[in-house]
Amino acid sequence: MKQYDRVVLTVEKEKYAKEGVHRGMSGIICDPRQINGCRLVSFDQYGALPEIACISVSEEDLEVLVSAP
Repeated sequence: MKQYDRVVLTVEKEKYAKEGVHRGMSGIICDPRQINGCRLVSFDQYGALPEIACISVSEEDLEVLVSAP
């Protein structure tokens, strides 16, 4: 995974749900750094503003939908 990849959340966890993010939602990795196995992801309504949440998500809970160039 890398910055600007579009990813989808593959699990439902309380810590994500508290932020309004649920399984099946997609977002963009918005930081090039990977810290402790987590990525900063901006979840949005594809093509619409505002974002729903920008949260740290474990890489194991994400799947790449569209790889950034």
